[in-house]
Amino acid sequence: MIGRKYELARFHSDFYRDCYYRTLRRIIVSALIILFLILAIVYYVLFTVPPAYYGTATSGQIIPMIPEP
Repeated sequence: MIGRKYELARFHSDFYRDCYYRTLRRIIVSALIILFLILAIVYYVLFTVPPAYYGTATSGQIIPMIPEP
């Protein structure tokens, strides 16, 4: 009888240990994905070339736009 309870307790212990490690692996993978996405956003913000705006006259001549202070 005690052997059966010991075996059942061992199965419960193994189950919780396995679930812990599986969850830990998923958390680590999720953290790495989040870190990669944060780095991609920072790279995109820092190294994206701003669009070039220009004006045109009715004749089609390009007029450079000068920003006002």
